[in-house]
Amino acid sequence: MLKNTPIQRKLMVIILLTSGAVLLLTCASFFTYEFATFRQAMIRQTSTLGAIVAENSTAALAFQNVDDATEILNALKAEPHIVAAGLYNQDGKLFTKYPATLSATSFPDVLEADGYRFEHSSLIGCQPVVQGDKRIGTLYLKTDLGAIYDRFRLYSLIVVLVIALSFLLAYTLSTALQKQISRPILALAETARAISERHDYSVRATKLGQDELGLLTDAFNQMLGQIHEQNQTLRRNEVQLQTIIENLGEGLVVSNLEGQVLHFNRAAMELHGFVTQEECRRHLAEFAAIFELSTLDGTSLSLDQWPLARVLRGEQLRDWEVHIRRLKSDWRRIFNYGGVLVRDVAGRPTIAVVTISDITDRKQAEQKIRKLNEELEQRVVERTARLAAANAELEAFSYSVSHDLRAPVRHIDGFAELLRKHAESVVDEKGRHYIKTIGDSAKRMGQLIDELLVFSRMGRAELHLVELDHDALVADVIREGGLKKNAAIDWCIAPLPRVQADPILLRQVWFNLIDNAVKYSGKSPSPRIEIGCRPDPATGEQEFFVRDNGAGFDMQYAGKLFGVFQRLHSMAEFEGTGIGLANVRRIVQRHGGRTWAEGRVGEGAVFYFSLPAIKPASRSTHATLNPVPS
Repeated sequence: MLKNTPIQRKLMVIILLTSGAVLLLTCASFFTYEFATFRQAMIRQTSTLGAIVAENSTAALAFQNVDDATEILNALKAEPHIVAAGLYNQDGKLFTKYPATLSATSFPDVLEADGYRFEHSSLIGCQPVVQGDKRIGTLYLKTDLGAIYDRFRLYSLIVVLVIALSFLLAYTLSTALQKQISRPILALAETARAISERHDYSVRATKLGQDELGLLTDAFNQMLGQIHEQNQTLRRNEVQLQTIIENLGEGLVVSNLEGQVLHFNRAAMELHGFVTQEECRRHLAEFAAIFELSTLDGTSLSLDQWPLARVLRGEQLRDWEVHIRRLKSDWRRIFNYGGVLVRDVAGRPTIAVVTISDITDRKQAEQKIRKLNEELEQRVVERTARLAAANAELEAFSYSVSHDLRAPVRHIDGFAELLRKHAESVVDEKGRHYIKTIGDSAKRMGQLIDELLVFSRMGRAELHLVELDHDALVADVIREGGLKKNAAIDWCIAPLPRVQADPILLRQVWFNLIDNAVKYSGKSPSPRIEIGCRPDPATGEQEFFVRDNGAGFDMQYAGKLFGVFQRLHSMAEFEGTGIGLANVRRIVQRHGGRTWAEGRVGEGAVFYFSLPAIKPASRSTHATLNPVPS
């Protein structure tokens, strides 16, 4: 009832209704109390009167004197509210009545029990008339309730006056006091209305007290401060977002769920040749009348296949390349589209966002690159064929040279030996030296030819990869590989992980590296050769090494170690062909690994090679260096 009533009127109505309810309840209680007490007083008064009249009527009833009885009853005229009185004799018959004009039918034929009671709107009583211990009759009295009604009418007038005065006083007080409550609330409402109309969150409500409404005002102002700060942040973010969107190199189109375009960013406008936002704010169907879309293979796209239409259907576009052509002009471009439906926190779609990139130049460049690649592939095929032919010729030439060189070298070595035996007795010491030098050179040349053939085969041999037990392979190389025996060497070999490699080629790697360590540590007074492995966490490879404490080398020449015929020491110091380390590098590279070395002159050297790691076999991870069994 008071839902839409102003708060001032609500407070006034509440106060008045409360006051009226209290007054009515008080008056009702008063009337109820007065009614009950007056009835009791009326019974006491009537019973007293009845007792007196009954006492005075004993002689009249005893002597059956009607005149005396009538005179006694006529004395009741002093009580205006006695409407009927009658004396009944001992037999219960009406002896005399009051008033005399009242019809006998107004009196009961049979009296009820003694006592007084209210019936309808009258008080009726039966008072026994007793002489001595003997009952000689009964007094019947009937009194109306006019006295009560007269009194209640007076009370009603007083109550009306009190209620009127109370309402007047309550209205006056409520008019003055309700402002203490309504004024702060109205001030808050006025502030809220001003903020709603002007969207100015810097406005603050006036605090009018320290009560709950004052606390409410403080909370309201604090909330306004938070909203103002959040609003400022949102505006800054909106400006930043708008700036970012407008400066994107990629086109961005925003549409509502009905296909009405809401916004083109600057890049999208430039890509489509629009100048103002008004040109862009069209329905999807209007764009279909301006532009024609087709796939890269030339298939035309209907309206429901356009990027925006697909996104509105709930599809998520990603890197969809389409030809776009402006109708009635020669403007053609290739666009890359992406798009998604933006949803609110409840998961309901709100807008569609489509991104656009102009990839015309890229596609043209890709077409040129494809053409160049086709030409390059053709050139590669041609050059590969020529290279294969050249390699075949080189291989044939190498084989022919090595094969044809072997016979003359063997002849030189053989005839030098025959010459030494034949002329040993006739030539002097110098001649014998010359003959020996010829034989040694021929042998060395034969060894070089054999090493070259091995080096050539290493590059052409097919790999047969198997999982190898490295520990057994290294032990076998040292024990049975034909290495120079030197009992003074201190062998320290750590457990090595299993690898995936060609057993023959990897055996050659270890043979060359260990042979190299044995050879260059031969002049050390306490030769020591250490073989081990370490994992490389950066590449995941296993790095194997052979360390000696021999002659070592200068690190500035480390780059020459693995080249063909590259030697850092003379033949007089250490013999060799200079091909062993080159073979090591070629084999390791074919396995996908690396080779390198470290050393210092006179302090020894370390030669490393790496191989891709495989899952190691179950073994102790805390193995110590153990000497190789002899």
